[in-house]
Amino acid sequence: MKVAIIGCGVMGSAFAKHFAKKHSVLLHDHDKLKAQAVAKEIGAAYEENLTHSIEKADVVLLAMKPKDLASFAKAASGALTEKKILISILAGTPLALLRKNFPTGVLVRSMPNLALAYGQGVIGLAENTHISPQIKQAVDSLLEGIGLVAWMSEDKIEALTALSGSGIGLVLVMIEAMIDGGVHLGFTAQEAREFVLMTMEGAVALMKETGKHPAELKLNIASPGGTTIAGLKVLEEEGVRSGIVHALVACHEKALNMLE
Repeated sequence: MKVAIIGCGVMGSAFAKHFAKKHSVLLHDHDKLKAQAVAKEIGAAYEENLTHSIEKADVVLLAMKPKDLASFAKAASGALTEKKILISILAGTPLALLRKNFPTGVLVRSMPNLALAYGQGVIGLAENTHISPQIKQAVDSLLEGIGLVAWMSEDKIEALTALSGSGIGLVLVMIEAMIDGGVHLGFTAQEAREFVLMTMEGAVALMKETGKHPAELKLNIASPGGTTIAGLKVLEEEGVRSGIVHALVACHEKALNMLE
């Protein structure tokens, strides 16, 4: 399958690296040098002509900034056919707006997170009555190995943007804070990093292997009058749990109003 990626920023480049493992990839970006560098790194092709990159591809991944959508649609309109699959990763850009800009082509709205670059991503795909089972199968096949792929109603895409897309950033802040805490406790930064990452992986493994709710597992760890419950008490006093929920709500509200 030939895939054209329009936009070689962080997310576009991550998709390019994944697709290049099994598919023929064409890259296009207004920053010629950046696109050429990514193409050289992953063994893909750089296409300077936007129309040609679209015409040569079976699937077109839209990875430009949302503000550039209209200008791209105007420039690309002549190259889009009814059978061309367009996968959009543009935040806050609903299917109705995509259809307004692209009257032809099969539209797939998606929301990924950056971990897809390492096969541990989460990508939500908006259900669309215009997408046939064959097209869904083709998209699923294209995204195989990327991580967790889930089709859902479009009204949940912004929620996934917050929970998984932005959520990685929130988790990284937690990891950073724990590393800082480890340094304060006397470990080197590298030692603390290794201990914290394994601790995070261990917590995930506990949940996956046992299938238990995190609250139940937490109580298994927090013995009466012990060290863990002392720390959990401070987290509650500092409002950490409430802060995380509020942060996700803020991410969601921003996702709903990206185009304003």
